[in-house]
Parts: sequence; structure tokens; C-alpha cells
Amino acid sequence: MKTKLIAIQGIKGAFHEEAAHKVFGKSIEVVPCMTFGEATDMLAGGALDYAIMAIENTISGTILNNYELIREKNLSIVGETYLHIKQNLGVVQGANLKTLKKVSSHYMALNQSRKYFEPHTHISLVESSDTASSLKEVAEKGSTELGAVGSKLAIEYYGLEMLAESIESNKRNFTRFAVLSNSAAKNIENRKVSLSIVLPHESGSLSKVLSMLHLLGINLTKIESSPVIGKPFQYRFYMDMILSDKVSFEASLEALKPLTEEVLILGRYKAETVKYA
Repeated sequence: MKTKLIAIQGIKGAFHEEAAHKVFGKSIEVVPCMTFGEATDMLAGGALDYAIMAIENTISGTILNNYELIREKNLSIVGETYLHIKQNLGVVQGANLKTLKKVSSHYMALNQSRKYFEPHTHISLVESSDTASSLKEVAEKGSTELGAVGSKLAIEYYGLEMLAESIESNKRNFTRFAVLSNSAAKNIENRKVSLSIVLPHESGSLSKVLSMLHLLGINLTKIESSPVIGKPFQYRFYMDMILSDKVSFEASLEALKPLTEEVLILGRYKAETVKYA
């Protein structure tokens, strides 16, 4: 059986890799990409089987640029998964909170764990491009003055010790990841749908769409707006919804089309439920 090639943003040990293993298991080959654009380019070019991409976080909100990449590269969302993000402090052997002078990580990871470091005023927090890269750098430099914040997986990968576990201040920190493919999922029983909609630039256009969704018994679970480039003050809406059992997907789409200038299906897939600890 061919090993699946899965693109992730970041290097080995990134939270994206944890999400990939959660979806596909351990028998995969992850392909590290430094940017989301690189990951979607490789998938769109046919070099990979799937890509895993973060699209939403319970603290920092929606990553709108990633929705734009999915639409622009004509990719399909074929699944989703939620990962409980736990930030951990990794150090080399012999290091402790007294020896540390600098702790690095992605700005989001530092913000999520800043309260943990408040009593330790001698430690400087330094932003970096990636959590896993920061942990790798600590391992390579081997200094007891350096630490980094990131995943347990990365700490293990790079042979570091976990000085402190789950130091994030908000214990309900979850990231939603989209599973991306070049082709749409074929299971017509999938009830969750992601759409990109452009509305006429006229009064009440959004209200009409929302009223139609209500009439169709569709549960709108998410809506975000993004400017339409070249059309000042006109917006594209990204919507996630759960279809009603009573109305078919095709009928729902046909009902929306007369109310919009453009409707694009970003994906139809099985919804996953967040399981809070």
C-alpha cells in the first residue's frame, strides 16, 4: 500500500503534524512546508495526497488568508479535526527556571503562555517563526540559558526535556484544521458544507441569504467576511453550515444562487465535534 504524503505547515514536531497523525494515523509521510502557500501549491500541483491546514483557533479566531488559499487554489475541504493545543516548555538537560535567560516560540504560543513566565522576570520572551523550529534551535545550541515553547511531540523529536507541561493560560485552546484534497469528497451523506459567497452590493442582500438558510432549516455555524479585491466595500462571505436532513444539498444551493453573484463550494465533509476536557 502506498504511503500517503501529507503536507503540513512547519517542520517535524509542529502542531500540524499532530493533527495529521490524528486524522491519518502514524503510517504516513509528512511533508514539511514553511508557509501555508507552499503547502497548498504542492497539493494543487499534484505532488501530495492531502494537506492539513489550520483555519480557526478558539483564542485567535479565523485564519481568513487560509480560506482564501483554499478558494484560489481550487482545493476541497474533505474533512476537519480539532486539536487541543497544549503549550510546553522544552529545555536541554540540566536547565531549569533559574538558568534560563531566553525562551522563544511563535508569538501566539508565547501569548498563550505569558502568564506562566510573569513571576520569572529574568527570562526574556522572544518571538520566532515557528514553535517546532524554536525547540530544534534549543537542541542544536545546547545551552541551559535557552528554552522554547511548543508541542510535546517536538520536545521528544529533538531530544529535549519537558521542564513544564501545559503552561497555556487558557485550557480550552483548540485549533480547527481542514483536511484538503484536489478532489471533492464523494460521500453525499456528509452534512457539513463550507461555501464562499459574493453578494450583490445592495441593501438587504445578506439578510435575504440568512433568511433563506433559516427557511431551509440550515444551521449556519460560522460566517466571516473578506474584502473583494478591486471592488471597494464589497465583501466575500465564508460560511460553514450543517445541512438539514429535510432539504437536499442541491436544492439548498439552487435556492441560494438567485440571491448571490457567486457561490463556490469549498467542501462538503463530515463534521467533527469538539470534545472539551
